Amino acid sequence: MLAVRLDQKTETRLERLAKETHRTKSYFVKRAITNFLDEMEDKLIAVARLEQENPTFLTSDELWRELGWEKPAEKSKRQRK
Repeated sequence: MLAVRLDQKTETRLERLAKETHRTKSYFVKRAITNFLDEMEDKLIAVARLEQENPTFLTSDELWRELGWEKPAEKSKRQRK
């Protein structure tokens, strides 16, 4: 269980959103915390990789190729032909 104190402006915004969407305030707080944790964990992974002794860097073209993806610009060119 967790209790959170919000400033009045944030509390009012949260109440309005909950009322307009027929969701609970807890629903939005849980989503916000989960999204924040996901972002922070991703950031920690990125920082750890950058701090590696010999990090590998790829250009965007190299990344697209390595993932086996077709770049959107190339895909639209191919579709126009």
